[in-house]
Amino acid sequence: MTMTPSVNTTTVAGVIGIVSVMTLLKYIMTSRRRIHVPTLPKIDPPPKFSDTDADIIVIGGGFTGATFAARCGMDGRKVVMIEKNMGIDDTFRGEGLLPAGVNTLETLGMKDVLDDVDGNIITEYAFHDMRLGGKPAIVRLPEPGMLVMRHSSFVSALRNKVLSQQSVTVIEGVGKELLKENGRVVGVKYRRKGQDNLEEMRAPLVVVSDGHYPHLSNEFQTTYKPVSESFVLGILLKDHEFGEGGGKHRADMIVGTSHAQYTVYYLNKHDIRSMVVVNGHTPSDLNKFVEEKVAALAPDHMKESYLRSAKSVSRVQSVRTKSMAANVDSTPGVLVLGDAFNNRHPITACGMTVALKDVCYWWNALSCVKDLTDDKAIYEQKLHFHKERLDWAYALNVMAEFSSRLFSLNDESVIKMQQFMIKSLRSVPEEERSKPNDVSGLFGGTLTDPEVVKNILDGTLQGTIQEIYDTQPYLYAVWEAMKVRRKWNAIMKEIMEPYA
Repeated sequence: MTMTPSVNTTTVAGVIGIVSVMTLLKYIMTSRRRIHVPTLPKIDPPPKFSDTDADIIVIGGGFTGATFAARCGMDGRKVVMIEKNMGIDDTFRGEGLLPAGVNTLETLGMKDVLDDVDGNIITEYAFHDMRLGGKPAIVRLPEPGMLVMRHSSFVSALRNKVLSQQSVTVIEGVGKELLKENGRVVGVKYRRKGQDNLEEMRAPLVVVSDGHYPHLSNEFQTTYKPVSESFVLGILLKDHEFGEGGGKHRADMIVGTSHAQYTVYYLNKHDIRSMVVVNGHTPSDLNKFVEEKVAALAPDHMKESYLRSAKSVSRVQSVRTKSMAANVDSTPGVLVLGDAFNNRHPITACGMTVALKDVCYWWNALSCVKDLTDDKAIYEQKLHFHKERLDWAYALNVMAEFSSRLFSLNDESVIKMQQFMIKSLRSVPEEERSKPNDVSGLFGGTLTDPEVVKNILDGTLQGTIQEIYDTQPYLYAVWEAMKVRRKWNAIMKEIMEPYA
């Protein structure tokens, strides 16, 4: 016989929710206080630069470095970009540009690079829960949708933009060491491709964008270090058939397996990409891992596609996930951008959007700095930069880290929250899905209000707790609600402190 509670369950759930919100607010306030820019060191005497020196040296010609170099070149600045390999490298990396990223590319005046990109537009996510079954939960993305493409295709288009700028010089080589005078960065030692000797180059501003596996930027990672707890497989599926309702402009996210989280989408007109997130260490034999683990746990209609794909390539591609909050540095003469500056879990595909927003800020900021040797002016821009990016970086980074845990952790309490979210999204009427809303803005990168983000995440907790009280005997519900709240607080503490 089910016990009838003598205490109003809504009141109990409300009290639990209030305690959780107060805990979350404490973490947010604490972490916001931690964003502190060190004072500007005094450089005496100041370094001298000649008219033959570059204005800006960009180390790294990947997505962020090439975008920054091209935009500065469009303004007529004398830029040198050093990139170790200007050839086409089809390594699996970020492949999604959120609607907010597409809009930022337009703000930069560089949307024309998309004309040379072989990609596809994703207009909606479909969340399939293997445990719940039933129809998927649909989230429509804001206009113009998310652009997905091979990373190499996008980088190639950006590098062509760089090469078309008369004021930009491209050197194929590797930056080996930053040149410093009295603590100020004044240039770089580099080695040209195919050469043994080191050369030196000077410039009043050096931009380090050495990517996912940084070398030169490591010394500026003083507060936060990269954390990696999972890896992502990038698999091109062979002869794959989407389930009911699937199609070219929809990304299917499959959750609820005991091992991995799957996302499947058309990468372009011909290729279908599966991105599989797996917690733990990367196995040495990825093809065998796909055959024995990924295919075995995939939905029935996808198993054969994974088996064929694993057998058709010499090595399945993968990349380690990395999470690293933005490090604040006041060293004169240098900026660190891209993955070397701020990193987050790739599950929401927001990495390139964050990088573009950072590039856009510094493009505008440097246009206000008449003299790049004016360390005080650039220092003041750094102060403003970290305040300016706080809200939107909070929204994108926290959403990525929360989603990675919500859809990847095989924990009883997390599963309850995951299923509540799926059921809530399913309940949205069809006519409401196409209208702008906070959830679509959150997944599309256009929502940047931290309070709204907090309310959405808190609503997941409170709704899950209320559902427990509505469906379980009272004393059992009290215990289960406490477990959910404890897990939720642990997740929030982990992701809020560095990412607020």
